[in-house]
Amino acid sequence: MKKIKAFTLIEVMISIFIFTTAMLGYMAFHAHSMEVIFDNESAQFAHALAFNLVDEINSMSYDSFGYMVGDQTSTPKKNALVGTASQADTIMADSKLFGSSFLSSPFNILGAQDSTGSYRFYRVVRADSYANKTQSYVQPGTFLSTLYQVDVSVYWPKKGNPTVNCFANYSEAQCNYISIPLVRSNHKY
Repeated sequence: MKKIKAFTLIEVMISIFIFTTAMLGYMAFHAHSMEVIFDNESAQFAHALAFNLVDEINSMSYDSFGYMVGDQTSTPKKNALVGTASQADTIMADSKLFGSSFLSSPFNILGAQDSTGSYRFYRVVRADSYANKTQSYVQPGTFLSTLYQVDVSVYWPKKGNPTVNCFANYSEAQCNYISIPLVRSNHKY
């Protein structure tokens, strides 16, 4: 009599258990990798937004830069940024700077202006003089008296918090941010 070789029920159940455990591990890894990809894409977009505005500010004429930071020798005199809290990038849409063609935040993940959607990116601009930043005396008329530090920051929500307004309600648990500093003079020497 010939003996039939086949799998027993216990062998089949053990192989299904091993396969299911492996698939659950793979699914958990896949979900985590998708979250990491989303975070990286968001950070790349935020860096692009920040560096775009830094390049725009760096390419300004000395008069326009002086006007933006509030240089008292500019005409008309304006104190837009120096010593103030964070300002939305809408101040750059001033007709003396970039005008109405300047695209101000918030932006969606695709780079379009969007004030109602989820995952909004907010650009923020801060500026301070060298004397204020270092809390030191700077003699008027020197090169140091013309230096300003402009910080361009971008705030955006972390994955899982799509509707958080990170500009108005920043929370480290719910929001990401980057800050790009720029130091320049408002006079040509």
